Amino acid sequence: MVVEKINAGRQSSKPVSDIIFKDIERLADSSQDAIYHYDLESQHFHFINKAFIEIFRLPAETGRLISIGKVLLVIHPDDRDTMLQAIDQSLEAGLNKGEVQYRVVYPDGTMRWLQDRWIVLRDSKDGRPLSLEGFIRDNTEIRIADTQLIDSRQKALIGSYIVQDGKFRYVNPEFIRITGFSEDELLGTDPMVIVHEDYRDLVRQNAVAMLKGHSDMPYVFCVRDKNGQAHWVLETVTSVAHGGRQAALGYFMDISELRRMQGNLSTLGLMIGTISHSLRSCLTGLDASLYLIETGFYRNKPARIEEGIDVTKLMVDRIRKLVLDILYYSKERDIKLETTEVWRFSKDLAESMEARIRAADIIFETDFPKNIGKFRVDVNILRPALINILENAMEACIEDHRPLAHRIRFCSKGDADQITFEISDNGPGMDEDQSHQIFKLFYSSKGTKGTGIGLFVTRKVISEHGGSITVETKPGNGARFVITLPRQMGALPSTLILPDPMPETP
Repeated sequence: MVVEKINAGRQSSKPVSDIIFKDIERLADSSQDAIYHYDLESQHFHFINKAFIEIFRLPAETGRLISIGKVLLVIHPDDRDTMLQAIDQSLEAGLNKGEVQYRVVYPDGTMRWLQDRWIVLRDSKDGRPLSLEGFIRDNTEIRIADTQLIDSRQKALIGSYIVQDGKFRYVNPEFIRITGFSEDELLGTDPMVIVHEDYRDLVRQNAVAMLKGHSDMPYVFCVRDKNGQAHWVLETVTSVAHGGRQAALGYFMDISELRRMQGNLSTLGLMIGTISHSLRSCLTGLDASLYLIETGFYRNKPARIEEGIDVTKLMVDRIRKLVLDILYYSKERDIKLETTEVWRFSKDLAESMEARIRAADIIFETDFPKNIGKFRVDVNILRPALINILENAMEACIEDHRPLAHRIRFCSKGDADQITFEISDNGPGMDEDQSHQIFKLFYSSKGTKGTGIGLFVTRKVISEHGGSITVETKPGNGARFVITLPRQMGALPSTLILPDPMPETP
C-alpha cells in the first residue's frame, strides 16, 4: 500500500533527481563561498552558485554553463599563470586535491583576494582526471587586516617576530635594529641562536607557559646582537595563525637602558654606604695615628711617633686607593694603547710595591725574563689593576697571624700570542664561596677593611683588554691569581660578557 502511494506520487510530480538537484542548488546559493564544478574535457563550469557569479561579476542571467575564459578575464594578470599552474600540478602529480590564492580585479580598480580549494575527480578505472569540484573563499577582509597588522608592526617602536616550526618567519624593523642582524640573516633561523646560553632554558619555560595560558607575566632575559653586545629584553608571546597554521607571535622590548639606570641607582646607594663606611674607618685610623704622634711628642717617645706616622701613611694610601677606584668605576674612558716591554712594565710595577711589602716583613720574589718581548696595553689603567692584587696579597699576609715566613711571588711569562702574569701569596687563603664572589662589586673578603671595588675594577680593566683573570685558593694555602692578556689587543673575546647584575642590598 505504501509502495503504491510512493509510485503514484512519482507519476504525478517531477523526477526525484530533479528535486534533489534543486535542493542542492538552493543550498549552494545560500553559501557565502563560491562553489563550482569544472569539467576538464570541455573546459566549462557545469555548475556555479550565486556567490561564484557575484565574485567574478558575471551577468545575472548567466546560465550554469560558462567557459573558463570568462573567469580568467577577471583574475589579476599576474596571478593567472599561478592559478593554471596550480591546477596542472594537482592533475599531473596524481593528487586528489589542490589549492591556490589569487586576486580578482574589477573595471573600477577594486580588488579581492581569493583562496581557491578543490578536489580532483578521477576515472575509477584508469585514474584519468575528469573534473574539479571546489569552493572559493573571499579573504579580502582578512588580507586587509593582516596587511594593516603587518604595517603597524613595521612601524612599531617595539620589536616583534613570528616563529613557526622553530624558525623565524617574520621580523619587524625594530627587532632587526635591536639584534643587528638583517632580515635575510634572521628568517629561517632558530630564534634561540640570539639568546644567551645562560637564559635559553628560562626563555623556553616562560614562552611555553605563556603560550599554554599558564602565565601572563612578561619575562626578562639577555640576548646578544650580531656584534656580541648584550641586551636585556622584556618579552611576551601569544599564539597566532600564520599562513593558515599555528605560530607564535612575540613582542620584544629592549630594556637595557632601564636596567642600567636601575643598576646605577642601586649601585649609587650601595656605593655611598660603602664609601661612608670606608672613610669613617680611615678617619678613625687617622685619629689614632694623631693620638700616637701627639702623645709621642709630649712623652718624648720617638717609637710612638714613628708608629703614628706609619699608621697615617697607611690611612692616606687607603683613601687614595679608594678615590682612584671610585673615579675609574664611575667614569667611562677609552683605552689608550701603547706598545711596551713586558719586562720593563713588570719591573716598574714591582719596584713601586717592593718597599711597602718588605716593610711589612713579607718576602717579595719576582721573576721577569728580559726576552719576554712586548705587548700593547693601556699602562695607566693596567698598572693600578695589578697593584690592586699585590696590595690585597700584602694585606692578606699582614692579617695572617700564623707563625710563618710570609711571601708574595710576582712573575710574568709569555708565548707568541699572549702574556701571563701570576701573583701568589702564602696567606690565609679563601674558601670556595669567597673565591666565587671576590670580583663582584662591593663584595670584600676583608670585612670592614675593604670596599669591594678594587678587584671588581681589576676584572673590568682586564676584560676591556680582551683578557681573563682567575684565582686558585684554599683556606690556609694562600691564593694564586693568573692574569692572561693578548699581546695585540684586537676585537673583544667572542665569549659574551654579560652586564653585571644589580648588586644585592646587604
